[in-house]
Amino acid sequence: MPSRRELMAGVAATVTATAGCLGDEELIARCSSRGVGSGSQYLREIAPIRGEEQVSLGILVSDQAVTEERYHTVKIRDSDDTLVASVPLMSNRGMSSLNPEDYSVFGSSSGELYAVPLGPPPVHGEYTVSLTDPDAEQIATASVRFNCYAEGETLP
Repeated sequence: MPSRRELMAGVAATVTATAGCLGDEELIARCSSRGVGSGSQYLREIAPIRGEEQVSLGILVSDQAVTEERYHTVKIRDSDDTLVASVPLMSNRGMSSLNPEDYSVFGSSSGELYAVPLGPPPVHGEYTVSLTDPDAEQIATASVRFNCYAEGETLP
């Protein structure tokens, strides 16, 4: 059993490893990010991901989180604690067409990947993502801060 320090180091490494934008194709944006992992195997990773025209917040949850009734919703809040999006897991099981393997930022992690559109670059933000149960109690929470600039612009 890993110690708390080893677990936190692993979470920090995962969040650091997931920083940035995705793909080997021409990028719409360049991103830098920093975050604090949930320490939960169910809320796996969050990171900014680029699409063809905009940046989204990618949220990877475990297969168990989308198949067990204990895990009800993923809630995304901004730095002002305003609800940005809510993904009801119960009614969206198996509906995400995103494959985490297609996005290098998620490494070899498996699970169901959801994306919340944030807009075209430049886009910056600080978000908290929570996995909740049917009573809206938080099971796991992670946060991320990021800056995404249009290709050719300078990162801070």
